[in-house]
Parts: sequence; C-alpha cells; structure tokens
Amino acid sequence: MRYRDWPTRLHETIQAAFERPFLWGEFDCCLFVADCAVAICGVDPAKEYRGRYKTEIGAKRVMASTHGSVEAALDTCFERVDVQFAQRGDIVTFENESGKCVAVLWSGRYWAATESGAAAVDCEPLVAWRVE
Repeated sequence: MRYRDWPTRLHETIQAAFERPFLWGEFDCCLFVADCAVAICGVDPAKEYRGRYKTEIGAKRVMASTHGSVEAALDTCFERVDVQFAQRGDIVTFENESGKCVAVLWSGRYWAATESGAAAVDCEPLVAWRVE
C-alpha cells in the first residue's frame, strides 16, 4: 500500500539524486528505483543486494545468484501491469546502449540513474510493475 504522502516522498527522492554520480552498489539504476519504491510504499526490492557489490560484474554475479534477473527481483515485490497502463510511481525496464535498465514513472517522464545523477530518459518500456 502506498504511503499517503508518497508523491512528496518520491519527488524528494528523485530530487536528492539529481546530482548524485553513478556508482555501482551505491547509486545505480536498480538501487535508484529501489529507493523510489521505498519512498512510495516502504518495500525495498534491492534489500538482498545492498552492500553486496561494487562493480558491474559484481552486480551481475549477485543478481544471477539471487533472483537471476532484474525482472524476477521486481516480480517478488510487485505485480506486473501492461506498460500502457503504467502510472506515476510505477517501475519499468527498458533497453539502452548499456543493456537493460530500470526507471520510475514520474511527471509524465521516466527517471533513471545516469552517469551524472537522476534524469528523465527517453525510453520504450518493456515491462512495468505497479509499486504499492
């Protein structure tokens, strides 16, 4: 269930990440959307991953040995919805030049961790989850 003040919490979480540089295991795409989920409803889809990796290879190893994929990790916490019905606060996966990534829908845009901090990204969502 979403907090009553989840829009304010999510806005503050995104705003706090605007100038936070990308760093595996501290501020990466998965941890950013997990922080957003915590702000929305208190559920942390990355709780089993935090503090367990510091590199891209490390992240992939932990993912492979824990859930197997980003989608499987999100499936354990949230219900999938058709991407056409994604709403504010929902999480989506998409492909970019680096591979698979995740973002949160807010203010009509998809927000993701980038090299220079959280930013709105242009993407074609592949899968969406209702965060609640």
